[in-house]
Amino acid sequence: MLDRKIDASELEIFVHDKQRGLMRVLNYGERLDWTLNSGKACDAVPWLDRIEPLIGKGDLVFDVGANMGVVSHWFAQRCEHVHAFEPHPDNIDTISSQMKLRNNKNITLHTFALGKENTEMQLHVKGFHGHHSLGDVDNSPTVGQIQVKVRTPVEVFDELKLERIHFLKIDVEGFESDVLQGASTLLADKKIDYILFELQETLLNSIQRTSHEVFQILFESGYQIIDLNGNLMQEHELSEIPNGDYLACIDGAETAKKLGSSPFELI
Repeated sequence: MLDRKIDASELEIFVHDKQRGLMRVLNYGERLDWTLNSGKACDAVPWLDRIEPLIGKGDLVFDVGANMGVVSHWFAQRCEHVHAFEPHPDNIDTISSQMKLRNNKNITLHTFALGKENTEMQLHVKGFHGHHSLGDVDNSPTVGQIQVKVRTPVEVFDELKLERIHFLKIDVEGFESDVLQGASTLLADKKIDYILFELQETLLNSIQRTSHEVFQILFESGYQIIDLNGNLMQEHELSEIPNGDYLACIDGAETAKKLGSSPFELI
């Protein structure tokens, strides 16, 4: 009943986290219930709290898989500029409307995906807006497919004449390794300070991929990896990688000391 009321209304409903500056569209009843019960504007709150001390006023951020733009706007309040990458048309519209509503001048929206090569691929459109993927991953039902453009991070970096990326956030539903492969020379030259990514082994296995592949690219590029509780991931000890959020960096021990705290547990 609540879903029907939201669909029929001419109003847009938002949740606003004043403490963090987060604003999120609430477009169905279940999400409204979740927000009221959890006290969170979005799923990202636990890790946003922890990485906040790593973001500086003069930083440049790549938000790869920007979804509805909630996190892009969070970054934009804390850094100099955000390049947001999102290929799905509905999500692009939401990000654009939020940029207009919030009068945001330091987000550049790129309406394509990032990957390991310049090409076109099928984006599998899922029932939940945050689950769209370049592969038919096992996260929610596929309701359609659309053709999208894919470019490499290296090409975009060179085209924009950038010197470095201070923070790279990757949320691409199983295609993390593709983004990292497309950034191989940037990783080799240590032109990216921090790389945040989420791993879900079941999701990766559904497209014949593994968490170890993602870790290996970063280890071979000379990065260290910590979880968001500050624990250093040792390459030789990783027989199994737990699901969760991870942060690649040059110095894991020093980065762990900088992580912030949160009243919310990591999911």
